Amino acid sequence: MEDIIFKIQRLLALSKSSNENEAQNAMMMAQRLLVKYKLSIKDVEQYKKDFIKIDENRTGIKFRGSNWKANLSKIIADNFGCYLFYRTGRTHEICFYGKEEDVIICNIVLEYAIKSINSNGDKLIKKLKQDRRRKHFNGIKNDYALGFVKGLDERFKEQLKSNEEWALVLVKDQVVIDGYKDFSSNFGTIQTQVNFNKHLFAFKLGKEDGKNFDISNKIENEVEETELLG
Repeated sequence: MEDIIFKIQRLLALSKSSNENEAQNAMMMAQRLLVKYKLSIKDVEQYKKDFIKIDENRTGIKFRGSNWKANLSKIIADNFGCYLFYRTGRTHEICFYGKEEDVIICNIVLEYAIKSINSNGDKLIKKLKQDRRRKHFNGIKNDYALGFVKGLDERFKEQLKSNEEWALVLVKDQVVIDGYKDFSSNFGTIQTQVNFNKHLFAFKLGKEDGKNFDISNKIENEVEETELLG
């Protein structure tokens, strides 16, 4: 039940989004879960844990060198109350640090965003290959991904400007800040800057998709999957 309450809390937070479609979808999904589990909004809002559990999540998502996945992960972590770090060896593994429920949401959003970028990027390349005049496809998917990240970042910033309550949701708890300070004391740095290959049309398309990215559906789907597995 604890996981369900956390999902409802996040959906209620998303219902305050300045993105009208996302706000409506999130509220409808939250109401559906409230009815299903016989909870009231008061139950959810007053729910308190006896302690805040801090979690380190290794997502299993890895990359080599500089990659757009690093940029995407940083934006998601910053906007859902978590820190981003990497477990580095031959590859860099994306990890989140924060309250358990926030880490769960970061992981959900990251996986969903990566699937969206890969799927839409592949569809774009497939469509372009039908044009026999076009000979070069290197970097198109990368530039689409960079545009998506840019659009998602702008969307979050617009929400912060237009909704003070949303901004409060994103603030990291002090216990997370203090814990990460000790946790990361021996961390080094890695290079994450990604080159733009000058496919402006792909960048613009990705930016539009990033600004329209809807995460509320994925949150509810994760609840349903948890129920089936449980």
